[in-house]
Amino acid sequence: MLKEKMLWMKDSGNIGDEIRQCRDEGRQIEALLPRAEKIAAMEDGEEKEKQARELLLEMENCPVKAMFPYEEPEACEDIRKAAQGSSLCRPVPEEELENRLKGAWIGRASGCLLGIPVEGWSRDKIRGFLEESGQYPLRSYMHSETDVEIREKYGVTDRDPGTAYDRQKICWINNMDTYPVDDDMNYTVLALRVLERAGSGFTSEDVAESWLFGLPAFHTCTAERVAYRNLMHGVLPPESGRLANPFREWIGAQIRVDFYGYIAAGNPALAADMACRDAVVAQSKNGVYAAMYTAALIASAAVLPRPCEWVEEAMKQIPLKSRLYHELSLLLSQWRDGASWEAMEEAIHGKYREEDHFDWCLAIPNALIVTACVLCFGQDYSEAVIHAVLTGFDTDCNGATVGSIAGIACGADKIPDKWKTPVQQIICSSVNSYTRIPVEEIVKRTIAVSRTLRP
Repeated sequence: MLKEKMLWMKDSGNIGDEIRQCRDEGRQIEALLPRAEKIAAMEDGEEKEKQARELLLEMENCPVKAMFPYEEPEACEDIRKAAQGSSLCRPVPEEELENRLKGAWIGRASGCLLGIPVEGWSRDKIRGFLEESGQYPLRSYMHSETDVEIREKYGVTDRDPGTAYDRQKICWINNMDTYPVDDDMNYTVLALRVLERAGSGFTSEDVAESWLFGLPAFHTCTAERVAYRNLMHGVLPPESGRLANPFREWIGAQIRVDFYGYIAAGNPALAADMACRDAVVAQSKNGVYAAMYTAALIASAAVLPRPCEWVEEAMKQIPLKSRLYHELSLLLSQWRDGASWEAMEEAIHGKYREEDHFDWCLAIPNALIVTACVLCFGQDYSEAVIHAVLTGFDTDCNGATVGSIAGIACGADKIPDKWKTPVQQIICSSVNSYTRIPVEEIVKRTIAVSRTLRP
């Protein structure tokens, strides 16, 4: 039923997430908690939604506690001032550009496809299914062709009319002939649309307009769906990303901004600046910083030789006193002290709980998984995307982001054929007028945009 698909639209259903979000931000909401309990106990209806809306707005405007140890600006200009900044500006040599950008697009699409079938699964469930179906250790795309008992145990199906993005088929490799439509690819394509239509000086409003003209509302999730609703009510960026939006520090912006890293390859500051303009449409604070960090990480990986350098340059683009910077610093120190992949993975799982839907979709733990994969596996495309997916949390998002980073770092010619040949090299999306674009074409169009940014 249509009503059942209207997720994240009822303010009363978002109160619990708003409470968690406000606590993460250090807001003084304790006096409002009894009211939250009363509203939760009310009968469904207009009055409940009215009171819930008022409560959400009150909570998100509560002051931050004086003892809160972080300083987290929201305006892009203030974010830049709070960051170390970077002087790196090293364009990719012209003879390497096509191979690297092709690697980025293929890398993202393949990493996304690897993670889609097990999105929402815990790492233990993923491991169990792979072992029992004879697919562990994981070496390529996952398939569903296994015994009935195993399929029933793990809830494996091949068709689901209710699945997102009108796909109908679950994205096991035996069901795929091209890269599937998915939000992780939609937004990368949408950024191409923004640049082709508005140019490099695009504004946050240009991004929002592209959403409304080019993207079906039901192909948005969590923060993006709330922002979409805000935009349709005339609430413009950056307020569209904050207003009654308890998902404002979730992973949404982090998955939207890879294209800016592609076109600003070698210039992480520019990549981060464009990512910020996009991110504030639906996110704030660490949701925005994670997007800036990701775009800068991709831009750095295109020109620097060592993965730790990619991370260091990307960290320069985000506020030094933010929660994201703090957590990335701890992870980087752990790696420098010689920690293994397993130790880093356990540290992330020890601090964040993938079984908690808030942690599962939160930007920070997923950014940490991406970073751990980068530090441990660098330009080894296969190992990087496989570990991104096996770690759990948001599997398709992390597989896609790691795929972009490793893909642009190693180039398309070094991505093994096992990731390329099982599907036609066509980027599919639900973005209006950009629905099916061959990889070769989308790379050429990306190069054309990137050249407009070169001095």
